[in-house]
Amino acid sequence: MSLVAVKLAGMALSVMLGLPTGGAPVGDIMNFGPNLQQAAGGVCRQPEGLAADPRGNLYVASNSDSATTVGHICVISPAGQIKDIIPVPAGAVLAIGLLGELWEHGQLYVLDQADDVSPHGRLLRIDPVTHTVATVATGFTFPNGVVEDRQGNLYISDSFEGRVYRVTPDGVTTVWAADPSLISTNPAQQVGANGIEFDRGGHYLYVANTGNRQVLRIPVEADGSAGPIQLFADGAAIDSSLGLAGPVALYGCDGIQFDAKGNLYVMANQADEVQVLSPDGALIHRYSGTGSNALDFNASPVFVGDKLYMTNMSAADGGINSKVSVMRAPYPGLVEP
Repeated sequence: MSLVAVKLAGMALSVMLGLPTGGAPVGDIMNFGPNLQQAAGGVCRQPEGLAADPRGNLYVASNSDSATTVGHICVISPAGQIKDIIPVPAGAVLAIGLLGELWEHGQLYVLDQADDVSPHGRLLRIDPVTHTVATVATGFTFPNGVVEDRQGNLYISDSFEGRVYRVTPDGVTTVWAADPSLISTNPAQQVGANGIEFDRGGHYLYVANTGNRQVLRIPVEADGSAGPIQLFADGAAIDSSLGLAGPVALYGCDGIQFDAKGNLYVMANQADEVQVLSPDGALIHRYSGTGSNALDFNASPVFVGDKLYMTNMSAADGGINSKVSVMRAPYPGLVEP
C-alpha cells in the first residue's frame, strides 16, 4: 500500500469513527479568505448566505445594505481566494437582499428578501457556470433559510410570516407549516423563523426562531405533512439552568447545521458564538474567536468535512470586518446518503 493510500485509509477510518481528520486545533475559529469589505470592490460585503459545492468552493451571498438593483455572490476557492463573482439582478422592486443558500445537483439556490413585502420575496436558482439566474418561486415576505428533503422538495422559512413553505421539484409552492411559535414576539428582534435543517433521515425539520431565542422542530409525518411543532431548546431556560448572565444561549440564533453525531451547531449572531446543542437539546459547547479572528454577527454555516465555515456580516461596525470564518469541529458534518 502506498503512502497516499495509507493516508486516505486513515482519513476514511477517522470519518467512520467520527474523529477529526487533521488541521487546526478543534474549536479554533480563524478568518478565511479576504476581507469582503475591501476585496472585489466590496460587492460581497456583509455576507449572509453560504453554500459549498463538492469541490469545497464557497458561495458567499452579500446582504449589503448598499445593494438596490444588483446583488452579488462571491465564489471563494478552498485556498481562500475569490475565483468568481455572480451578479444577481433585483426582481420587481428596487431592493435586493440575498439570504439563505443551498447547493444541490450542480445548481445554487439562493433566497432574496427584496423589500420584505409579499409577494416580492424570491427563490432563485443560479447556474454557477453560465451565471444564469432563474426564478423558481415567489410570493414570500422574508424568505430566510432553505433546505431540501430526500424527495427533492425545497423548504423555505419565512421570518415574518411564521411559516415554512414547500416547493416541489416542478415549482408548486404551498404552506407546509404555519405556527405562532415561528413568529418572533421580541420587539427588539422581529426576525422569527430563520435557520432550517433536517436531521438524519429527515424525521424532523429543525427551525431557529431568532427573536425568541429558540430552536423548534417539526415532525415529518409518514405522508410528508407537518406534525405538531415542538420546542427543542430555549435560550432563556438554558441561561437559567447553567447560571449564565443572559442573554447568552441562542442569543440571535441564526443558521444551523448538524454534525455526524447529531449535534446541532447554531450561529448565535448576537452572542458572536457558535453554540452546539446535543441531540437532547442541551448546550454542550460554546466557541468564539479572539482578537482579529473574533466573530462578528456570524450568520450562516456550512460543513465541508470537519471544517465549519460561517459568514460574518460585521453588523456592529457597518461591514468593515465583513468576512468568512472557519472552525475545525470535533466531528464531520452530517452527510445524507
